[in-house]
Amino acid sequence: MSRYIGQYISTCSLCLCTKPVRHPPTGELYPLPILEEQWNTLSIDFVVELPKSEKCNAVMSVVDLVSKRTYFILTYTMVTIEEAARLFLYHV
Repeated sequence: MSRYIGQYISTCSLCLCTKPVRHPPTGELYPLPILEEQWNTLSIDFVVELPKSEKCNAVMSVVDLVSKRTYFILTYTMVTIEEAARLFLYHV
C-alpha cells in the first residue's frame, strides 16, 4: 500500500504543484569574467600514490585555465615546495 501511495504522489500533478518550497530563493546570476591573458591563471594539482614507475610515484599537473594547455610532470610523493617550483620552471 505504501508503494502505491508513493507512486500516486510522485505522479499527481496537483501534489507536485502544491509542494512547499524548502530552500531560499536564488539570487541573480552573473556571468564569470572572461579571462583573456594566457598563463595568468594556473591550476596545479598532484596525483599521488601511483604504482612506482621509473622511480616516480606521483604526477604534477599544471593547467592554464584560459587555453586549457596541460603539462603532466613525473615526480614523487614527498616533493617539497622548492622542488615543485623547480619542476614548474624547468618543464613549463
